Amino acid sequence: MSYPSPPLRELRFILHELLQADAMLKALPRYEQLDAQILDAALTEFSQFAGETLAPLDALADQVGCTWAGGEVTTPPGFKAAWQAYKELGWPLLCADMEIGGHQLPRLLFSMTSEFTAFASHAFVMIAAVNHCAAACLRKSASKPLRDRWLPALASGEVLSSMCMSEPAAGSDLGLIQSRATLDTDGTYRINGSKIFASGAEHDLTPSILHLVLARLPDSPGGTRGLSLFLVPKLTDQGAPNGVHCDGLEHKMGLHGSPTCSLRFDQAQGWLVGAPHEGLLALFPMMNEARLLSALQAIGISEKALQKSHNYALERRQGRSAEGVAPCRLVDHPDVERMLLAQRAWTEGGRALTHWTATLIDDLECHPDHAVRSEASELLELLTPIAKGFLTENAQFSTSLALQVFGGHGYVRETGIEQLVRDVRITTIYEGTTGIQAQDLLIRKIIKSEGGRFQTFERYILRWLEKTQDLPQLQQFAQPLRSLLERTKAVTCELISQAPMQHRRVLGGCTNYLRLIGHLALAFTWTRIAHTVLTRASPTDGWYALKLETARFYFSQLMPETLALEQSILAETADARDLLTLATEN
Repeated sequence: MSYPSPPLRELRFILHELLQADAMLKALPRYEQLDAQILDAALTEFSQFAGETLAPLDALADQVGCTWAGGEVTTPPGFKAAWQAYKELGWPLLCADMEIGGHQLPRLLFSMTSEFTAFASHAFVMIAAVNHCAAACLRKSASKPLRDRWLPALASGEVLSSMCMSEPAAGSDLGLIQSRATLDTDGTYRINGSKIFASGAEHDLTPSILHLVLARLPDSPGGTRGLSLFLVPKLTDQGAPNGVHCDGLEHKMGLHGSPTCSLRFDQAQGWLVGAPHEGLLALFPMMNEARLLSALQAIGISEKALQKSHNYALERRQGRSAEGVAPCRLVDHPDVERMLLAQRAWTEGGRALTHWTATLIDDLECHPDHAVRSEASELLELLTPIAKGFLTENAQFSTSLALQVFGGHGYVRETGIEQLVRDVRITTIYEGTTGIQAQDLLIRKIIKSEGGRFQTFERYILRWLEKTQDLPQLQQFAQPLRSLLERTKAVTCELISQAPMQHRRVLGGCTNYLRLIGHLALAFTWTRIAHTVLTRASPTDGWYALKLETARFYFSQLMPETLALEQSILAETADARDLLTLATEN
């Protein structure tokens, strides 16, 4: 069986041409000994691993899934061998510090290899990439003894981490968490409570599993301010069970190869991470990394759907073309052409946006200039919920369009499209639903800063536009970008002014605002892509010509959604709660 190929040329375009990684690396002392060719070589090697080792696992993982018996979980066939190969090749060590045996490569490379992993097997990336997220948390907040013990274990792949936050009565509302922690005589804590929807919380890939658990101390205040964070391993250092029990697997719509478990902690020994009652603050680095990972999963799945539908549209002959040819290729139908270009616009633009965001993490952590670090921090605060909320929603459109191109053949299992539609659905839900991302963006990131983070993004875009204004061919993209920037700024100012007196109305506009500013980020990204093609590419190369055509398609066919979004955000809306309640009673 042949599988779609990881989009290596796409990533090389972003690495060498769009982001100009050589110049980026030279500005960062941590990576000054590296160059883009080293990143390219690693990317090429990982592309081969993803295509040859991981991709063949995906369909079978969906069909067989994980199994649970007697409190233990078995992963799908091939996963254990794939994890062993992944570990032996050193991929978990990618971004880890050299002091603990890591390769100390940029966050950008982790972003790109994670996209390849998601492209090859969504279930496998849920296992392989979470260690990076957990390590970000421990580096920031754990004590030195905890860092010394667990960071090398995470980096080597000796242990895997779970994502373990939700409880039966507390899904996204973490303030309702009821798990308890009590201080033991040895200075550690005893954890009691239950968690649900815990990704990678039990499996057969590593002997022990690391859980980062939010729980309450006896004297904690209510709500999220009373949560503390604890590191709880499945096994003690002596290899004995640590009171962590898997009570079953969740039966999910998709992503069957990823073990999503119900967990019970019964006097499990744990270690405090960060300060008491500041658990969310300690966990934020992990949550932010996980949100960007959700966007990468959406891009990887969208790319696979795009490749499948594109190839099918070139091969399948059905109906009559506009020129009268019958039977014609599906791609000769204007509506199929529209669907393929829409998939490209969402996927390729989202890819470039997400990997650019990864470079901001490198700047924040490593750049010697305080002003650059400060700007990167502001931009990351803004772009992280956009990447999670906007790009994962766009992936729903992309995979649905792929299924539409296949028609009935997309709805049956043989083509693999229906699996992608099911699997990608979770990306809009975990790590906070789209509405939660939207509230985080508008209420916490923009309104609470009185528009400061939006202004940072505005200045960044205007500075870039000023540098490129001497290129006449770019104006077909730059002018609508400027217009969208001005309109988004006006909406932002209006929402900030409404917030004190019309909080409910502002909350109701959050999700549409997320889409509006998401379009601004994507329009900026496509303008940058167009600039790269116009200034660095051969005009006779069809691959680059398609990039420009896709950019034009985005601006003419997809970005006009912003006009409707503006109207809906600013429109008066009624409070229909009583009517909805009445409808239920009737």
